[in-house]
Amino acid sequence: MMKKLKFTILMFVLVVGALQSCDNTLDINTNPLAASSADPNSQLPYVFVQYSARKVTELGTRICDVSQYISSTFNSPKNGTVSIFLTGNTWTTYYVEAMGNLILIKNEATEAGESHNNINALATIMMANIFYELTSIWEDVPFTEALDGSEFPNPKFDSQEDVLNGVVAMYDEAMTLIDAIPAEGNFTISPASDMFYGGDMQSWRILANSLKLRALMMLKSGGASGVDAKINETLAQPLMTSNDQSAFINYSGESGAENGMHRIITRFFGPDNESQDVFGPGDPLDALLNGSGDPRWDLWVARNDLDAPGNDQFPNPETSVLSNNIIRGTLPDMLIMPAEIDLYKAQLALEGFAIAGDAETNYKNGIRNAITWWGQDIPGIIEVIPTADIDNYVNSLGTPTLNDVYNQQYLAAFLQPVMAWNVWRINKVPTLSPPPNSSIGTVLKRFIYPPDEIAANTNTPANKPTNVPMWFEK
Repeated sequence: MMKKLKFTILMFVLVVGALQSCDNTLDINTNPLAASSADPNSQLPYVFVQYSARKVTELGTRICDVSQYISSTFNSPKNGTVSIFLTGNTWTTYYVEAMGNLILIKNEATEAGESHNNINALATIMMANIFYELTSIWEDVPFTEALDGSEFPNPKFDSQEDVLNGVVAMYDEAMTLIDAIPAEGNFTISPASDMFYGGDMQSWRILANSLKLRALMMLKSGGASGVDAKINETLAQPLMTSNDQSAFINYSGESGAENGMHRIITRFFGPDNESQDVFGPGDPLDALLNGSGDPRWDLWVARNDLDAPGNDQFPNPETSVLSNNIIRGTLPDMLIMPAEIDLYKAQLALEGFAIAGDAETNYKNGIRNAITWWGQDIPGIIEVIPTADIDNYVNSLGTPTLNDVYNQQYLAAFLQPVMAWNVWRINKVPTLSPPPNSSIGTVLKRFIYPPDEIAANTNTPANKPTNVPMWFEK
């Protein structure tokens, strides 16, 4: 496997107000849907940056306390009231700025034929992931009619089960395209335009299959028919196994190119999180790691001999705080790492999927990969966890229960806001308490549809209360 190339975002959306809006991040195409053609090597950087900027600045800084791995954030919807700016900005970025460009790339690649299979597959994988995140946030969303405005000016909203099945089919389509890439004469993907893998399509194939398993686990949770056979099929194909296969977007940490959580601190408070007490560990993080011997505790949490701030509270000098090792300008935007796959395999092995392998081996591989990512392999690392410390901790672990696996899935999703939210909604582990001031009596279950979409599309469903579980929840 070619070592994954790692690129740095050149520009980043600045935080405005209380993260209520953001504008041009990388001015490649100011009106992407008006373009008649798409140069992939020009359009892809725009897509990567717009997608990542929205996920890090707005979703990352405003819903990372919903799953309570952070104690409290600004303008969070956790108490049941979802800002129209949060919903509208995310919806528009995902559908218009990201997928509006990707569908142009995909359509032209399809017309060009096999010589463009590589760029066709790449665009298809990115679109499938965005649809997965859209349904994770809103449940029923436009899918089958979403990206053809001339034919479907009021696209219908597809059920979550249909969207997820469609996402799985898109990953299969992408892998088929990759398998049929000709030996020569292919479109050249510029290494600088592919911020995940620099044009290495075998890495993209492994990514597609790994993301396919992620979507199938959600379908499995919802009780979809035929999903077990698809899981077995996916387990038989190459999946992520090592951290150099991780998919992430790197941030240089320079002005205008900082991770959004750190940008809030430097713009509104001061130099860093530990001195300004902006982000603290949530109670579940404290309960799972404090005293466990897991090296992530000392890496992630500073002043960790003090009490956690408590859910719905910001830290102060008398409580623990998230460490500058992780709340930093160079923290990458992580899409998926192999620990997630290892822990799915551990769960599936415990549930009787023989092809998944040994549950304990997968469990320990997942924990090892997760700790090694944060303590050795992550770009911009500040504090290193020695391999001996990782080995000693992992080797001390016994045979896991399903609850053990669920807890580790929760930890493996740290600072991945949508995934952490999904993991908890699927497993209900660890135990999360409703925020003290919550108006909905539970953990937030969904976003409301943007008012602009409601006004423009007559097919937009009525909003369900934000405490109503989605289809995939157990």
